[in-house]
Amino acid sequence: MKYVSIDIGSTWTKGAVFDLSGSELACERRAVFPTTVDNLSDAYFRVLHELVGPGAIDRVRGGEIGLSYSSSAKGGLAVAALGIVPEVTLETAKIAAYSAGAKLTRVLSYRLTRSDIRALEESPPDIVLFAGGTDGGNTDYVLSNAQAIAKSRLACSLVYAGNRCVQDEVNEILAEKDLVVVDNVLPEIESPNPDPARQAMRDIFLSKIAKGKGLDIIVRDTGVEPLPTPYAVYEFAKSIRRHVPGWEEFILLDMGGATTDVYSAHREEPAAGTVIRGLPESDVKRTVEGDLGMRVSAVSAAEAARTLMPELRLEGDEASTLTRYAEQVARAPDSLPANNQEAALDEMLAGACVAHACARHAGRATMVYTPDGDVRVQTGRDLGKVPRVIGSGGWLSKRRDFDPGHWMAQMRVDAKGKSVLLPGNVAYYRDEDYLFPLLANVARDLPEAAARAGVRTLTRST
Repeated sequence: MKYVSIDIGSTWTKGAVFDLSGSELACERRAVFPTTVDNLSDAYFRVLHELVGPGAIDRVRGGEIGLSYSSSAKGGLAVAALGIVPEVTLETAKIAAYSAGAKLTRVLSYRLTRSDIRALEESPPDIVLFAGGTDGGNTDYVLSNAQAIAKSRLACSLVYAGNRCVQDEVNEILAEKDLVVVDNVLPEIESPNPDPARQAMRDIFLSKIAKGKGLDIIVRDTGVEPLPTPYAVYEFAKSIRRHVPGWEEFILLDMGGATTDVYSAHREEPAAGTVIRGLPESDVKRTVEGDLGMRVSAVSAAEAARTLMPELRLEGDEASTLTRYAEQVARAPDSLPANNQEAALDEMLAGACVAHACARHAGRATMVYTPDGDVRVQTGRDLGKVPRVIGSGGWLSKRRDFDPGHWMAQMRVDAKGKSVLLPGNVAYYRDEDYLFPLLANVARDLPEAAARAGVRTLTRST
């Protein structure tokens, strides 16, 4: 059977036809067109007809061809997370948002101020994920924040996933708002429960947000609903971990012009003498860094390279050259390096994005000296022994001689003197044909075949 997969990106709409023969999935042909921002369906159907030919929609609706697609256009799914204690309920809300394929545009804790509300009103997210308090825990902050939101002009969707003891009160206070109430993301300190909030955000994406700019036309004509691209890739990473022997642990980097997404598959098994603090880590985790990218976010990436990576020894004219180049490409996101110097500057930007995004994703460790002996205290995940890194996205897919391990090694210690738990030596694989987002869509129906095909198509860099 044939399967068509299409991904609508902010710049390009790309697709492929995959053929399933037995249990093996193979890419037959591909197509790509510039994304038509005003009406996403225009480029989408151009890709579909290029891949399938006349009668494409009838063949899809008749079940002759499988179809799946995703979208990160319009900047993706923007979520503001609201909790109480940053290290506890707020952190769980962030996990739920990231695993739903969202980009966090704002993170707020404790009691909302007038400035917080004004900022949300002036730059509203698609969804506010409203968490706070374990079941039976704090209610004052939750009720105060609910009242502040009720009095605001905020009109986006709200997902309440906080203390269940005040669910009824929150429902009453926010009765005039677009509110969905789900189970608490953290009913008990040791029991994170992000899935109900994650599912609610996905449902909102499908029922409301996906209707904008032509996605509703695609749903109407094909009968198939889209996924947020990062959500599809997150689930794909889980499929690889589950179905491909030897790939239980890896880091997947998806670096674009505006953001750098980091996915890690890893099961935490603390060594003797290590004390874990904080919430339990999931086997697959995603984070997204909205200030680290090769084009739209190039200026902040250059700042990261210039001030936080001493090995580059960027001083004087060199630092100014990098800054000017970053400003230039930020103004023209479609630009490519024109010479060897600009190619080297691109590598600096890429290295900074990879190093800092991975450092933010990884955990920290420090030694604490006690009367009973030294104790290693760890927060977050220890990726020190992860053996493989996958590079995906335009630049990482194509650059053959890039070594992410070299750049991650520059981040061994953070500004507070804590060890950053990143791997040293890694085997690096490139998604050379940039098939991962497309295979991630197919994995909705064929998780094992898509996962095996994804690993099989990777190119090992030396």
